[in-house]
This record gives sequence, structure tokens and C-alpha cells, in this order.
Amino acid sequence: MKQHTKRFLFIFSITLLIGIVLLGIFFGGAVLGYWGNVSSLSIDDITMQQSSSIVYTDSETGEEKELYRISASENRIWVDLDNIPKNMQNAFIAIEDERFYEHNGVDFRRTIKATFTWFADKLTGKSGGATLGGSTITQQMIKNVSGQSEQTVARKFKEIASAFAIEREMEKEQILEAYLNCIYLSQGCNGVQTASRLYFGKDVSQLSLAECASIAGITKYPSLYDPFVNPEKNKERQEIVLRKMLELEYISQDDYDNAVAEELAFTEPVETSATSSYFVDQVIRDVIEDLKAQGHSEEESHQILYSEGVIVHSTYVPQVQDAMESYYTNIKNFPDQNAQSAMAIVNVHNGQVAGLIGGIGEKTGSLVLNRAASTRQPGSTIKPIAVYAPAIDKGLITAGSIFEDKPITYGEWSPRNYDHSFRGSVDIRQAVRSSLNTIPVQVLEKLGVDTSYNFLKDKLGITTLVEMREGLSDKGYAQLALGGLTDGVTAIEMSAAFAAFANNGVYHAPHTYTHVTDKDGNVILESKHNPVQAMKPSTAYIMSRLLQEVVTSGTGGGASLSGGMFTAGKTGTTTDNNDRWFIGYTPYYSAAVWYGYDIPRQINVSSNPCIPVFRNVMNNAHKGLDSRKQLSRPSNIVSISYCTYSGMRATEECPSSSYYYYSKDNIPAYCSSGHEGYVDPDAEEETDEETEETEENENAAENNSSGETSGNSPEGSTTNNSTTNPAELTE
Repeated sequence: MKQHTKRFLFIFSITLLIGIVLLGIFFGGAVLGYWGNVSSLSIDDITMQQSSSIVYTDSETGEEKELYRISASENRIWVDLDNIPKNMQNAFIAIEDERFYEHNGVDFRRTIKATFTWFADKLTGKSGGATLGGSTITQQMIKNVSGQSEQTVARKFKEIASAFAIEREMEKEQILEAYLNCIYLSQGCNGVQTASRLYFGKDVSQLSLAECASIAGITKYPSLYDPFVNPEKNKERQEIVLRKMLELEYISQDDYDNAVAEELAFTEPVETSATSSYFVDQVIRDVIEDLKAQGHSEEESHQILYSEGVIVHSTYVPQVQDAMESYYTNIKNFPDQNAQSAMAIVNVHNGQVAGLIGGIGEKTGSLVLNRAASTRQPGSTIKPIAVYAPAIDKGLITAGSIFEDKPITYGEWSPRNYDHSFRGSVDIRQAVRSSLNTIPVQVLEKLGVDTSYNFLKDKLGITTLVEMREGLSDKGYAQLALGGLTDGVTAIEMSAAFAAFANNGVYHAPHTYTHVTDKDGNVILESKHNPVQAMKPSTAYIMSRLLQEVVTSGTGGGASLSGGMFTAGKTGTTTDNNDRWFIGYTPYYSAAVWYGYDIPRQINVSSNPCIPVFRNVMNNAHKGLDSRKQLSRPSNIVSISYCTYSGMRATEECPSSSYYYYSKDNIPAYCSSGHEGYVDPDAEEETDEETEETEENENAAENNSSGETSGNSPEGSTTNNSTTNPAELTE
């Protein structure tokens, strides 16, 4: 009898204790929830920690595709409830909280049952089941957002109190939306959108009933019901979810039967690398810098990009980036495996960066050194953009202008050619082809260092120039004519500068993204770059023809692309052979290639190692593009014969002449008969009718040559004593 009484008292005490605790929880929770003493969570607070994405536009389909997920502390892609299938919503409600639309945040029946089980397990010492379960969807959402998961009475009390408060401030649809975007679904996935893309490779809105139930089944025990780890267990759990949906009349018997019979086609699990590409690294850096320029702090900029679910619309072109990565990851493609290289490719029509590579070999980390965005001395690649283009644009020289390649001295500095020789009288064409050093210095003297400096900075977007710093300045002959700059240039900016030659003289600043949108689709950041008419279209065309000769018969030999694709470019070598460059372009893309060592030292390679990189990568990047496309020829470009002795317009008295391209507003006067470099002041000026007739005859002669029709320069078209191309020189 005593034993029976003790047992009765024990059970009564437990029941009384549970009742008191429950009354305290419910009363306290209700009071705190309805009187507002608990800090309520708003929908904005709930959606703060979201993964952002870098996307690109597929050129074939026009669809946006994800390139890279910028994960915050949790990997999540937010999706509105309207875009989540009703079957997905009902699947979670059926298996997790069937009275979701009836309670005010707490399901009393489930909580009492769960609490009784918890006390019983605690008192009996039973392991593995001592949890304070019974949580509603509202409570689970709060737990997921707060990050509090410890199994204590105090935490449960706060959770219930918060649930009352949340239900008072938020609609059921808002709560369900937040829950479905926060719930953990294994494999690092938070939310149904992330899980849908990972497990089934499609947007959540496209999921079938069977697939919805499969994902809903994961949440009870993510590691056990993970479709990749335990597909059989996931299938078992999926059918439990479907039966519950049938029981609650969310689906019909036919729906149930078809869903059970449907074979779940999971995507192949892939090894994901935390290492981002050089392109992605640059996008992240650019967005952060632009957010800071908008007025955000460093911390705020990182918060926006990493945790607010923004979408960065990038300029990425898969075919271009793939071509670069395929070549650069194979270290055998480079002559010295201790050296480094970088490459940037830009769309010539809009400045969009199509691809970036910042080093040779496999990339081993994220946000590491990107040599494509690092400064190095440009060497002779500076000549076309700092000297020849602005001088032609101002009418100071033409392609046929004659200069003396000879020893010259400026103060204590004497420029010399790479081979230590001098060639005497040469035209600009030969000076560019052979990358002579004395000629651009003389041209720069006529142009003026201020004009050259401002042209680079204001017209062609070279931002790394130094006007004056600690006694150093880039306003000088050696700096602007031969590339001995204080800090140097980047491959990204150089490729964009050369792109203006292929774009009728219009410069676009290079950019890796077009705009950034928030989770609601609103544009919060734009990469705004107004186009700049850097030079006349005629100047750009003449420069392109000059740089085409560099490739066909100059220092850039071997850089020509296959299929007859128009290719122009310029080589570059710095003092002591510490840096090598090739910057070239087509009617589609401009590319800058650098090769050297991270700690500068002499490159012991006879040929230019950048040229095979350019040729191989660009050939693959241009696959499928029309190789017959040519640069547009401005209407004011004519081809005339110039005297190779004086550089003036040729006459029958000239012993040697050659056809080349000129702008109508910069045609030289007719050559005198003496060929001593002077102009006869008594020579009669031609009439407008004579000029028009002569131009028509010369254009007809040009069209009969192979130059314009084949895409090659009209270099071979000569009269009288024909001149030949100079021997190829190593710069």
C-alpha cells in the first residue's frame, strides 16, 4: 500500500510540476508577447543574412546564370512566397506544423506532449530523446534567425514569448516565407531555393510535388535524410511527407500515387571549391570599392555584398574566361615555370571585361594577388597611346612623316634603340613596326609632355600616372615615350586603352559588372562610365593600320589569329628586360598580356613569351566569331602616295613612294623635287577639283591592290623605285 501511495505521489508531483511550468510558460509568454516586452523580429531583420550572387548573361539563350555564390555566414538565396510552389508550402506545413494556420504561434497540444516527454526523459535518465520539441513553424523560424538552439527551459520560454509577439506583428504568409528561406536543408543549404538548385539543379518554382516532398523531408534530421548521402532514407521520409499531405487533403490519391512512383533525379554531387576565380575576385573588389565611393564604410560595403542577398550582374564571358584558364593552368605553356604572367580581355565596343587571369598555374586561394590589376612598367606599349595617337590626332605627324633615327641627347639622358643601332631617315610606319626609341621621343618633343600626359589620363583612362610625388613625375620624355613610369600600368587599363583604336576612337572605361540589384530587384549600384571620344575616328583607323603592320611585318610577328582575323597590336620590353608585353586587338576584343617575375629581374627568353599566349588564348576566345569582320573605315580616310624620302605627298619626281592611309584634314603638301626635306614655296596649290580627281584615282588604285580587300596593309603598293619592308627586329 505504501509503495502504491509513493508511486501515486510521484506521478502527481511530476504532473503538478509540469502543469505549473506550462502555466508559467504560457502566461509569461502571453504577457510578454502581447505587452511588447520582448524585442520583436521584423521581416527585415530576418532577411539580413542572405547569400549574394554574381551572375552573367548567357550569350546563346539570353538567360542570366549564376557564376559564383558570395556566401555570408549562411548559404541562402531568398525567394518570395509567391514563387514557392503551393506543394512545397503544404509539404512543410503537413510534416512540421499541421495547425499552422490555426494557432497564434504556439501549438498547445504539441507543446504539452513534448514537455511531458522531456520531463519524463530527464527523470528516468533516458538518453537521446530529452528535447523540448513541439516547435511550430513560427518557433522554428525564430530559432533559425536567432541562432539559439540550446535545449533549456529559459530558451524555450523566450522562444514562446517571441512567437506570440511575431504572430501579432507578422502575417502568416510572411512567417512562412521567412521559415522556408531560413530552414537548414543539409549540404550547407539554408532555404528551399538553395536546396532546389543544389539537389535538383533548377529553380524552386519548377519543382514537382515529389521533389517538394523530398526537400521537406530533409529538415527533421538533415544529415540522415540528405539526398546525396542517404538517397534511400530521403525516399522513405519523402513518402511519409506525402502520406501526411494526403491525410490532410492537400493532395489527392492520384497525386500521391504519381508522386510516390516518380523517380527522383538528383543532380550529381560536385566538389565545391572555396577558391574563386581571378575574375570573381576582381568583381568583388570593384563592387566593394564602388560601394565605398557611394559613401558606405568598408564594413557596410562588405555587409551589403556578403550578407544582403544582392545580385551582381557581371560582364563575364564564359568562352573567353575558359580559354584563358585552360591555357594558364598548364604551366608547360610558359618558358620559365618560376615566372608569372597575367592577361586581361576587354570587349572593344563597351569596355566590359570579358575575362581575367592574374597568374600562372592553379589558383590556390580567394582574393589573392591579381597581376592583371597590378602595376608594371609598360615599356614600348606606351608609344601608340601616349605619343603616336595624340600626335596624329593633332595633325603634327602622319604615318609617312620622316624622322632621323640618330643619337640624340636630352640633358644627361640619351635614348637608344634595343639593338644599339640607328637607321637614319625612317617614316613613322617603320618606327612603329620596329619599335624604335629615338623617334617617339622626337615626336613627343613636338607634342609636349603635358598634352601626352593629359591624353593618357583624361582620354584613355590610365589612372596610375603620377603627376608629382616625392620628386617623381610621369611628365617626362623617358616616362611617356618609352614607358618608364613611376608606378606603371595595369593590364586591365591597357587593354581598354587599346580597345579605343578598334572602336572608332571611342574609349570605354573597363568594368567587370554593369549593375547590382538588391533582393527585391531594385538597382542599388551601377557601373556608370560615360564613353569618351578619345580621338578622331580617322586617327583610330590609321593607328590600327600601323599596329596591324607590327603583327604582319614587325616586332609582333606570330601574333596573327587564324582564319584571317584582323589583328593589330604592340610589343613592349622594359629596361634590363624585366617586363615583356603584348597588347593586341581584333574587331571584337582587346587583350593585354604581361610576363615577368613578381620580384623584377631579367627575363632570359629571346622571343616575346607574350605573343604565343595572346595567339592561343585569343584564337579560342574567338571561336564561332566571323573572322571576315573588319574595322569600319571612316568616310574621311583616303589612301594617297607619299614620298618615302620626304614624307610629303608624292609626285612623279619622287624616286620612291608608297601608298598609305591619311585623314582628309591631314594630307601633306606635294613633295618638292629636291628631296632634301624642304617644301618649294613657289609650288602652285592644287584646286579642289584636282584634289577630288586625284583622290578618286588613288582610291581606285587602292581598291585594285590586295590591301583593303584582304584586310592587309597597303604597304606593298609603291611607285617608282619600290621600297621594301625593313628587316624584323627584336624590340
